[in-house]
Amino acid sequence: MEYHIGICDDEALQLKVNHIYIKEIASRNQIQITSRGFCNSKQLFSYLQNHTLDILFLDIDLGDESGIDIASQIAVNYPDLIIIFLTGHREFTSEAFDVDALGYVVKPINEQKLERTLKKAFTQVYGIKNRQSSASLIITEENIKKKINQSDILYIERVGTKSIIHTRNRIYQVYEPLTSLCSRLDSHFIRINQSEVVNRSEIETLKGNTVFLRDQRQLSIGRTYKKQVVSELLS
Repeated sequence: MEYHIGICDDEALQLKVNHIYIKEIASRNQIQITSRGFCNSKQLFSYLQNHTLDILFLDIDLGDESGIDIASQIAVNYPDLIIIFLTGHREFTSEAFDVDALGYVVKPINEQKLERTLKKAFTQVYGIKNRQSSASLIITEENIKKKINQSDILYIERVGTKSIIHTRNRIYQVYEPLTSLCSRLDSHFIRINQSEVVNRSEIETLKGNTVFLRDQRQLSIGRTYKKQVVSELLS
């Protein structure tokens, strides 16, 4: 398995140093990784629109930006992305763990602590990948039973008498009611109105009564669903 790692730090030299540490640890443990550096949140979120990261090392002080605020956005939009704070600030420990960060490594880096934290992250990613690959949805389309990986589903909408399942690769059309499909989906899905349920990992932004997906689709939140949707996405 290859692990995709991001490092977000506004200091170019520190980015380079972090890359070296992480690559050495991965090599020593015979773990295959790819790593990518980002200087600010704009670069990071632009990348995440079309690519996947498993682990993100995030500085807290990013010039005019707060790493804590960035982590809060990631927790909503990319719940499976594991965050490790790599920072010179000791005083934000409690805030860091409020956004479910896996670790908090203070600069100057203690390589042993970094290695322990990174190995813990690898283990957690492995568990997430296994969960995603094992979670499937069995449907009947044109009298043929088919299995869909739930992680591939973007959203499902009810149109007339059919439920339309939009996945990364194709669209499925089934006669099973949306409520029945929802009962067989895992907790990564959230119903936003009477006719649509969305994979929360695909939600990039929530604005007013609209959710914006990573592929730029816009879906409306039903009035009676608004409070629950906001509560679940921000919890």
